[in-house]
Amino acid sequence: MIQLKMNQNVLFRAALAALAILTLTFTPTTANAACGERGHRSGLLPGHLLGQLATASSNSIAGLWQVSYTTSDNEPFQDSFDMWHNDGTKVESANVNPIPGNFCLGIWKQVGSEIHLHHVGWSFDNLGNLVGPFTLDSVITLGVHGNTYAGKFDFNQYDTDGNLLGEITGTLSASRIGVK
Repeated sequence: MIQLKMNQNVLFRAALAALAILTLTFTPTTANAACGERGHRSGLLPGHLLGQLATASSNSIAGLWQVSYTTSDNEPFQDSFDMWHNDGTKVESANVNPIPGNFCLGIWKQVGSEIHLHHVGWSFDNLGNLVGPFTLDSVITLGVHGNTYAGKFDFNQYDTDGNLLGEITGTLSASRIGVK
C-alpha cells in the first residue's frame, strides 16, 4: 500500500510538471484551458505550425498530440494537448476553464489495430465546488504514418453520489506534435 501511494504521488507530481510546462509553453495571453467546461475552442496551435512540428514517427501512439473533439451533433466539444506514455498511461490538458477542471489522467491499451483509452477526472462548478467525477472513453486508430489518429469518444459526468448527470458522444482527431 505504501509503494502504491508513493507511485501515485510520483505520477501526480510528473503530471503536474508536464501540465505546467505545456501551459507555460503554449498558453496565449487570453487562455482558456479543458476537461470540465465544454464547447470552446481556442485553436492554440495554427495548422501551419502543427505541420512544421509534426515528425515522421513510428507506429507508436507515445508522444505529444493536439486533439480536437466534436460532438455527435457536429458541435465543438474541446481541444486538448495529450501526452501518451509507453507504459499505458496518458495525461491530458484541455482548453477549458481550469476552475471547472482542465486536467485528466488516463490509461490505454492496444487491442489489435485499435487503441482503447479510459480517462478519469474531477469536475467543479464555476465557484470551485466539486460536481463529481467524469469519465472519457475513446477507441481510436493510429494513422498510416503515425502522425495522426481518429476515433470516437464517450464522455460521462457524474455527481458525487455516482449518479449520471449527462453523456456526450462524438468523434475526435489528432495530430502529432514533434520537435522542430
